[in-house]
Amino acid sequence: MDKLEWQDLASQLGLEYDEDTKIIFGQKDGYTLFIEDAGEKIYRICFSVKGDEALSIAEDLKELKKSTKGMTNAQLTRYKLVITVKGGMTKGRTKETIAECLEASVTFLKEHGFINVCEHTGEAEPTAVYQVGTNLLILSADSFQQLSSNLAIENQSYDQQNENVIGGIVGAFVGCLIGGAVTLGIAQLGYVSFVSGLVMGVCTIKGYELLGKKLSKLGIGISIFFMLVMILFVHQLDWAILVTRKEGTDVFTAFSYFTNYLLSGGEVHYTYWLNLGLLYLFTGIGAYSMVHNALGNHTLKYITREIIKENWLRPVFLYFYRKYRLILI
Repeated sequence: MDKLEWQDLASQLGLEYDEDTKIIFGQKDGYTLFIEDAGEKIYRICFSVKGDEALSIAEDLKELKKSTKGMTNAQLTRYKLVITVKGGMTKGRTKETIAECLEASVTFLKEHGFINVCEHTGEAEPTAVYQVGTNLLILSADSFQQLSSNLAIENQSYDQQNENVIGGIVGAFVGCLIGGAVTLGIAQLGYVSFVSGLVMGVCTIKGYELLGKKLSKLGIGISIFFMLVMILFVHQLDWAILVTRKEGTDVFTAFSYFTNYLLSGGEVHYTYWLNLGLLYLFTGIGAYSMVHNALGNHTLKYITREIIKENWLRPVFLYFYRKYRLILI
């Protein structure tokens, strides 16, 4: 769903929408909660609650899941209750499903005597939704201050580290080899997939950060360079294996011969360039997603704030949004 759809749903539920984190949040019958989009038409409704520790709630949660249409999971970990919702075929049906699952969840919590608590301490005190780095948490004001201070110390320690570029290059190279092996394995099955790009992106960037001690824009640039070269290398190796199977030679000889043949201007079947383009496209999509997330997380890790209500202009936008939808209908 887009921003206006989320804002409309928040208004229907009597909650608020935060543009930065793209979540719906607020209080419902005394329970602080937030709703987030997990992707692939999966949504999560999150609470922080505590019940009678002497009672096992697992079976009751299973019954809640079975009795509520669209709810695919209900899991309580320590104080965090996460309700997983599967969206409907249309945006309208998705909104209805989320609303129904939210209502069923709140009713369940009240009937089973759950109380709203701080996610960090488990204490029954006033809470709100906070962003602490890349995490969204339901906390008391005191817990937020404590976690914010801890994060600031961690970030300061991270920033003061000296980047080991040589170590980072080694880490990126090793990680890229792992990603390349996955890409080659998928290519040998006759497929190209963005999943291989995700794996390559994760392994390469995390490899650089692990041995380089920190991740900078230089590190990301080096990681991207390794990934681009690795994709070409994997493609060459894939074709060299094909030559090996047809000619009965070893892979290293076939790889050397085929590469020299191309460098000398030799002609190859158009599928070589087509497959290379597809490999760069699909693997690039996965790698780009990882690079984008790495850059985003690098920025988000410094953010600590309370998720607060939007300004008074929101109802105005919602008015025109609903009017526009009615015109379309």
